[in-house]
Amino acid sequence: MSIVAVSDVHLGMKGAKEKEFIDFIDHLKNKNVGHLVLLGDIIDIWRRDFTKAVMECSESLTRLNDMLDDTEIHYIVGNHDFYLLRLSEILKENFPFEVKKHEVIRSKEQEFFFFHGYQLEVLCNPYYKSMKTYETFSEHMCLAGDDAGNAAEMVWEEIQSKRSFWDTLKRFPSEPKSALMSMMQPPEKRIRNFNKHNVIDPIMDLAGAKTRHFLLSIRPDQYMIYGHTHVAYVDDKNMVANTGSWGFGEDRGLEYIEIIDDKVELKEFKP
Repeated sequence: MSIVAVSDVHLGMKGAKEKEFIDFIDHLKNKNVGHLVLLGDIIDIWRRDFTKAVMECSESLTRLNDMLDDTEIHYIVGNHDFYLLRLSEILKENFPFEVKKHEVIRSKEQEFFFFHGYQLEVLCNPYYKSMKTYETFSEHMCLAGDDAGNAAEMVWEEIQSKRSFWDTLKRFPSEPKSALMSMMQPPEKRIRNFNKHNVIDPIMDLAGAKTRHFLLSIRPDQYMIYGHTHVAYVDDKNMVANTGSWGFGEDRGLEYIEIIDDKVELKEFKP
């Protein structure tokens, strides 16, 4: 049986390929998939009313729900769907998937550590390295409930009213509101802008570092699988791979990871 991991579908955002994702789910039903890992940012509720987003993605979510009899589905929360973690805690057994920040799955002899990867960006951030701060920010963004572009102002006002939010920062940004606005940019604009942020290289370096277990919940002998950056690759030497993205934001392939008998392969779905 195989393990399939896919991330950064960003359903609900302009440019998301929901029809192709539904075809992908149907495709997996005909394969011997033991575990399907939804590796975060499957639904994008940062810039939307999360109730509308869930309703509009009902076909995808229903197809996933229908897979539960034959496939174990793991929902690993990302920064853009962080509120689903809280929602699953509220609804408990009524929520169809168990939502976690990370998961460990054994293939044949090798254990694989799955997490979204926003944690790597936080650790590489030049301004602050507080996971709690970033997750609080992510949850606020999911609750902003805004389709009109005013989420930034709403979240900023909320943060100002709770000054302790910024008290955890080790190095305070010179223009905190500008830094916050930058964080709200879509992934393709924020993360892939090398000249402005130089985020990808540090993230990849940390993901493949031999000392990464000093900073993350992973064990040294586990193989790391993450998403978040939209940059797909497999690095067996350093035991790390990235799922890429679901063609979001540009004319790219529909990328995912498949693991069979400990072998990690980067694949592209072609409807």
